[in-house]
Amino acid sequence: MKRCPSCDRTYPDSETFCETDGTALVGADPAFVQGGTGGESGAVECPVCGGKAEPGEVICNFCGARLTGDSAASAPPRESRSTESPAPSTQRQSPGLDRTAMSSQPLSGQFPGRVPEQEAGEEDETGGAGGFLRLIAYIVAALIALIGGAWLAIHLTARHPSGGAAASPSASPSAAASPAAASAPMVVLAGSIPVQVTGESSTAPERSASVARNSFASGQPALLDAYRHALSADSSTKDGMLVRIRIQPDGTISKASVETSTAPNPGLDAEVVNDISAWTFTPFGGGEVEISYPIIFAQTAADQAAVESALSAKLASLSPTESPEYSSATPSPAATPAPTAAPSVAPAVRKRPHVAAVPRPRPTPSLFDRVNSALKGNRKLGRVKAYTTSGGTVTLTGSVFDANDKALAESTVRSVSGVVQVINTLTTDTGVWAQEQAAIQQQLANAGLPNVTVKVIGKDAYLNGTVKTDLEKQRAVTITQGAAPVIVRGNLITVVPGNMFGF
Repeated sequence: MKRCPSCDRTYPDSETFCETDGTALVGADPAFVQGGTGGESGAVECPVCGGKAEPGEVICNFCGARLTGDSAASAPPRESRSTESPAPSTQRQSPGLDRTAMSSQPLSGQFPGRVPEQEAGEEDETGGAGGFLRLIAYIVAALIALIGGAWLAIHLTARHPSGGAAASPSASPSAAASPAAASAPMVVLAGSIPVQVTGESSTAPERSASVARNSFASGQPALLDAYRHALSADSSTKDGMLVRIRIQPDGTISKASVETSTAPNPGLDAEVVNDISAWTFTPFGGGEVEISYPIIFAQTAADQAAVESALSAKLASLSPTESPEYSSATPSPAATPAPTAAPSVAPAVRKRPHVAAVPRPRPTPSLFDRVNSALKGNRKLGRVKAYTTSGGTVTLTGSVFDANDKALAESTVRSVSGVVQVINTLTTDTGVWAQEQAAIQQQLANAGLPNVTVKVIGKDAYLNGTVKTDLEKQRAVTITQGAAPVIVRGNLITVVPGNMFGF
């Protein structure tokens, strides 16, 4: 046997260093061996690994198994082991373990060399702490897995709220569409009625149907403004009309008319014809063409479909010789006599008898020409435009100076023969000024400047009244120019400071 000179722990002869403090082992004195006179006469053999233990020891120093009195009595002597004197090992072995004995034991899921009694009832301090730490590690790992699974479920639910199925792209816009967008005014071309181009140059690329649709897209905002103006007078307005225009080779429009409509509205017809007449096309070297536009004015998709269906039905019953519901045309220049050929010297010939030339009768001016001629005869009515229909109805658009000029325009048109009805939609400059003046006055009152007055004339504004500070005087100018499209030309506001209490 060997012992540790530091801690006096005994080891078999095969061990070299102490497992506790690493001190080199020395040979044991005979007096140190208990229960015998010398050698291994009183040694106890381990029933598990066969290692030798001193009498009185209860734990095997090789495998850690429990030693009992029965083991010592029943264990056969191991002479071969006591007589062996192996060479000291230069490599430190694991304390208390015989690798040869351990490799010969069967693996049953338990730690080699431990008896069931030790596993069930006795556990060293190091093993107990390790088991507790492993339990804590298992619990932490389980919590992390649960938290990760919950996060993944929430993430997938947020991305696919309808049970994991992705919403179809076609359904998303309709779900996100607001009621206001669904009922917005729209001016579009009919889908089931084509845009038609007729005339001697209808096949020219400069007058193709695609060019016609592009021109409509460019003029669409102005038509939408006209529709909104009609909705301000009647919020239920919806209409479908076939508008036909005649385009000259230079790209200008010589005639525009509403051939038919689902809801005749002279005011809307006049504005539409007026806006479309201002369109221009690319000049080219061909002849004139006519383009027919099926235009739908609606507020919802359902109204659009209903109006388009009604317009299709009306076009099916439209006669080719039927006159348009509303038309306008640029006045044709008066016929000029053909120039007289210059006299030339000719050989003498037999003269024919002189026949007096019969003058051609002048064509009767149209109602449109007569009305516009009467309006142009008065300088006060230079901004007035008139549009006529086949029934003798005349619609006046544009602006005049005041209410007297508005009445003058209406009376001038009524005096023309053939006029049956006058629709007067003229606006007055003074009326516009009064509206802007009232808006500015309201803004000044709201800003705490009730003693300031304003007068609007055209694009100029003039301020008067009293304020308490120069800062309020300047603020009145800022409020005035922000409330209406005017510029303050005169600021006659007087600063009257208040008393010490601010009154």
